[in-house]
Amino acid sequence: MRATMLRCNDGILNMSIMNNGRPDIRSMEAFAAVVECGSMTAAAQKLSVGQPSVTRMIRDLEDRVGFNLFNRNGPKISLSEKGIKFYEESQRVMASLSHLTERAHAIRDEKMPAIDLVATPTMSAGLVGPVLSRVSDILPDFIYVETTTSARVMHALRHRTADVGFSAYSKDLDQLKCLAKFECSVVAVVQKGSKFDTDTPIPLTAFETERTATICGGYQIRDEINKTFEAHHIEIKSEISTNSSLSAAMAAKAGLGIALCDPVTAIGVPLEGVSVRPLSVPINYDWGMFAREDTILDGQYLRLIEACQQEGDQIVSKVQKIYGKA
Repeated sequence: MRATMLRCNDGILNMSIMNNGRPDIRSMEAFAAVVECGSMTAAAQKLSVGQPSVTRMIRDLEDRVGFNLFNRNGPKISLSEKGIKFYEESQRVMASLSHLTERAHAIRDEKMPAIDLVATPTMSAGLVGPVLSRVSDILPDFIYVETTTSARVMHALRHRTADVGFSAYSKDLDQLKCLAKFECSVVAVVQKGSKFDTDTPIPLTAFETERTATICGGYQIRDEINKTFEAHHIEIKSEISTNSSLSAAMAAKAGLGIALCDPVTAIGVPLEGVSVRPLSVPINYDWGMFAREDTILDGQYLRLIEACQQEGDQIVSKVQKIYGKA
C-alpha cells in the first residue's frame, strides 16, 4: 500500500490506494524460470541476474496475486496447489505475448502474420496436420495450435485468442460462423482378425456382450451414442470411458473390446492392427471449422477453408465407403 497526495481547493487530501495486483512481465518470466529450473539459483543463472533479484521478483509476484506460489522448506521449493493453476494460466498469457511479438514483426515486414489455431484433441490429431500440409506454401513462420475441449474452442474464438477453430459441430454459434461443416457417422474400431473384423456391420446388440471403449459423458459424440442406444434399448455391458477417441481405438487394438470412434480419429489417425467397421445403425457425428463472425475471409483463410473442405470430404467419402454408400 502506498500514500498518494491529491491537491484540491480545500488543501491537501491524503489517500491510500492499493496496488492494482497486475503482475509485470519480468516477474512472470522469473516465475516461469523458477518452475522450469527447479530453484531460485538455477533460475537466476538462466536469466543472468542475481539470485536475490529472482527471490524479490517472486515475492513481489506473490504479493500482487495474493497467494503463495511455492511451498518452501529451507532451500527446497515446490509449486503450491494454487501455484500450479497460476502457472498454467501464466503460460497462456506469455504465449499470447509471444504471438503478439510475432504479429508485430509480420506487420513490420509485410508478411503473413502468425496463425493461432484451437482444436479439440480429435481434430488436432486427425485433421489439423493434413489441413496445414495442404497450405504449407503459404504458412507463416509461427503457428500455434492449442488442444482443448469444444467449449473452450468456441470460447477462444469469441475472445479473440485464436483465429480459427476445429471442433465437433456446435449449435451455439453466437458471434461465430461455421466455415466448413461435415456430416458423417460414428464408426467401430476392432482388433484386426477378431470375430468382429468382418464385412458385416456390427450390430448394436454386440455392445451388450462385449466391452465398449468410447468417449465419456459431456461430449457431443457420447450424447449421440447414448440417444441411439436408448432408442434401441441397448445397455452397455462393460465400458472403458475416455476423453480421447484415440485412447478408445488403442484399447480396441489391444483386444479390450469394440471402440466407438469419431470418423476424424478413425480415418485421420490410421493405426496398425485395427479395422474400421460400420455399425448396423448409423450414429450421427458432425464437425466443422469455425471463426469469429467478423473475420474477413480472404487470403490465408480462403486457402485454409479450401484445405479443410478437401480433407473433410476425403474423410466423409471413406466413411461412406465403409457404410457401403459410395
